[in-house]
Amino acid sequence: MIKVLIINPLVPDYRLPIFNSLAEKYDLTICHSGSSVPKVNRKFKEIKITRKKVGPFTLHELWMPRLLKNYDVIISEANIRYIDILFYLVNPFRSYKWILWGIGVSASYTKKFDEDKRLDFLRFFMCRRADANLFYSEYPVKKYIASGFDAQSLFVANNTVTVYYDESKVYDKNSLMFVGTLYKQKGIMELLEAYRMVSQEYDLPVLNIIGGGEELENISHWIENHILGSQVVLHGPIYDKVKLHDFYRTAIACISPGQAGLSVLSALGSGTPFITREDAITGGERLNIKHGYNGILYKKGELSNILVDVCNNKEKYIIMGNHGREYYLQYRQPKQMVEGIVQAIEYVSGN
Repeated sequence: MIKVLIINPLVPDYRLPIFNSLAEKYDLTICHSGSSVPKVNRKFKEIKITRKKVGPFTLHELWMPRLLKNYDVIISEANIRYIDILFYLVNPFRSYKWILWGIGVSASYTKKFDEDKRLDFLRFFMCRRADANLFYSEYPVKKYIASGFDAQSLFVANNTVTVYYDESKVYDKNSLMFVGTLYKQKGIMELLEAYRMVSQEYDLPVLNIIGGGEELENISHWIENHILGSQVVLHGPIYDKVKLHDFYRTAIACISPGQAGLSVLSALGSGTPFITREDAITGGERLNIKHGYNGILYKKGELSNILVDVCNNKEKYIIMGNHGREYYLQYRQPKQMVEGIVQAIEYVSGN
């Protein structure tokens, strides 16, 4: 079997199905600095390392070069702050192949998707040293080809999550929801203010807010000050997939004004349309939203009108949710993400 090493900051729960599927095809090891994954939950091997921050840069263990030579293929995050990874990439004597994996463009909680192009030259410099590049979405492919990359060395493993979905249950769509860590960049106050304004004239569905974070206390005070405790309900963080499933399945829509991350896939896979600003922070997941088909991409200031539309045209959003479920099943299941990674591994392995 091909020996594959994936260097990752940690192993989040939503990545376990992806890594376990890869471990069925390859001799897979995950090298990370997060919490250990119980053996009963994983099919891959793991190696724990420490990572050190030096200013804006991150350095891995000094003994990494001795580890790397034991593998046929290395997959690591395409992060220009990983200065030591760049040195390993340019090593003319390395015997292993290297795949860089990531968003492919600038994106963060403070910068919009592909907004800051100042460091593209560094990103391209790093990615040209890899044997293949693997992206979270189709978006960067044309950009990289236009910059002189060989199209055959560019692969897409669309970022997604496993969605729990009970086919035997039928739910009444009777609520709205927000899910995720609560911080200002997500625009939660924009949602609350729009909800408050519209609720003065329309009988809006209950808004369920699921998540914790720095804005939790402010939101709690806001709800209390505006006497909306019966209409806007704070549930705190919920990690149980079955409980989250119930919220998604009863939601007419999932709304996150300022960010569209993996919750987009969770919503679509659950049959719930996703509503967000067209310039929302994203790692590319926003690109799964087809405006008016499986969700809504709106301009700033339009959210109140959308909430009115939810009241007046509920069936339209239920149909969008059905489209979202179909889209997820056809294009964004974890097995399809695995296929993209496999294609990159097979390419660099000469198969």
